[in-house]
Amino acid sequence: MIADKKNKCPGCKRTDCGGCGIYRKLNTNKQVRIQFPPDFRAEPAQGLGISFDVGTTTLAGMLWDLGNASLLDAETGTNPQAVFGTDVISRLQAAAKEENREKMRKMLTDKLDEMAFQMVKPFIRTGREEEEKATWTDIKKVVIVGNTAMCEILLGIKPEGLLKAPFTPDYKQIRQRKGKSFGFSFLQNADIIVLPPIGGYVGADALAVYHYVNSCEKGKILAVDIGTNGEILLLNGSRKFACSAAAGPALEGGAVCCGMRAVKGAIDMVSLNGRFPMEDIVCRVIGEAAPLGICGSGLMDALALLLQTGVLDSNGYMKNSREAKASGVPPRIIRRIEEKGERRFLLTDEKHPVYLTAGDVRQLQLSISAIRSGIEVLLKKAGLASSELNRIYLAGAFGCYIDIESSIKTGLFPKLPTEKILQAGNLAGTGAAMVLLSSHALLKMEKEAGNIVHVELAEDEEFKELFLFNMNFVN
Repeated sequence: MIADKKNKCPGCKRTDCGGCGIYRKLNTNKQVRIQFPPDFRAEPAQGLGISFDVGTTTLAGMLWDLGNASLLDAETGTNPQAVFGTDVISRLQAAAKEENREKMRKMLTDKLDEMAFQMVKPFIRTGREEEEKATWTDIKKVVIVGNTAMCEILLGIKPEGLLKAPFTPDYKQIRQRKGKSFGFSFLQNADIIVLPPIGGYVGADALAVYHYVNSCEKGKILAVDIGTNGEILLLNGSRKFACSAAAGPALEGGAVCCGMRAVKGAIDMVSLNGRFPMEDIVCRVIGEAAPLGICGSGLMDALALLLQTGVLDSNGYMKNSREAKASGVPPRIIRRIEEKGERRFLLTDEKHPVYLTAGDVRQLQLSISAIRSGIEVLLKKAGLASSELNRIYLAGAFGCYIDIESSIKTGLFPKLPTEKILQAGNLAGTGAAMVLLSSHALLKMEKEAGNIVHVELAEDEEFKELFLFNMNFVN
């Protein structure tokens, strides 16, 4: 890692660390870097603290020294509740049954306990057993953010309000108590703080993103945290809006035939190589391994290139070989179109085949349209054109790694100069860390939650019209 003096490694604090252990953990699909707003001031305290970002798919934790606000370690994991469904609605329907709810909560607390132990383990004092046990009490405080559904399951709340219109959260205030009462074991003696939601499915993670962005700069700011549950925030002076869009798992590599998480073997970048008429597809694979599938950033690149080369039309229709030839698609790309059963496009070679199918394209269209339509609804509520935006912050796993130009070509984001779009890392996790390290930030965030207008897209007629329109590749 090479950094300037203003952007030191968050692990060892050096400007040239060569990629230390903490940096490598931070540089995952859930976290790129930690950089607090310029005016943020931590309040020194004794012991250790952890900030957790609990996502539907991915969990991310950071271990902090509360005395000097230094990051000690980071850990990511998969939410084990996936056995109850990959999307938020499936989880909520399962959690409506008490026996499932307790199982789901225990799954989550056990996993967070495990992640906490893995982060603390390198710092456990060697020697007598009683000295090692003392480490358990070193974790004084834990701050947890997540979408509304994940937080309610953790709190053991029956999610009645989220399962029927008008989709209201079943808790509204900060929840704070000892870890033992939540069902934690390793974290049983820590003070656990669960932050409140903004409204509906716009959860505490979105509130943490808002707090960070609002602390960084003023103006006409859009913040988009894209995950299974996409959350969108718009700041326009004193007017602030938020909504959640059911993006589904497609943009994170789910619900597509060869989709996978951004791990070794996943195609994370797709590009075009050569000149017409000899152009062909080239894929980059994480870990320089044989391709096993494709993750979200690779899917967005592939979609953009198939549009660019003419394999897909603006409606998302995948052309057959004859139609592609008539449209002037390069010959080497035409040879990748397969028509056995469902039409599909071969991204790799036949030895390690990874495909994008016509059905995959439709899944991606649904996800893209949900996010884009949510953005447009908020812009209309604020009386703004997209060209008036000063900045777009992209947060979350998908937002960190997508190619900006590909996302604009596919219509996920409006056409804007790329310098206006900032890939900012896990802002939910950063906002949670700010609360962990500052009681002032906690009080301010709780107050700010009531100043944001929550827009329920499920009941917005304009969203329904925009969603149909944006199913086409509008840019």
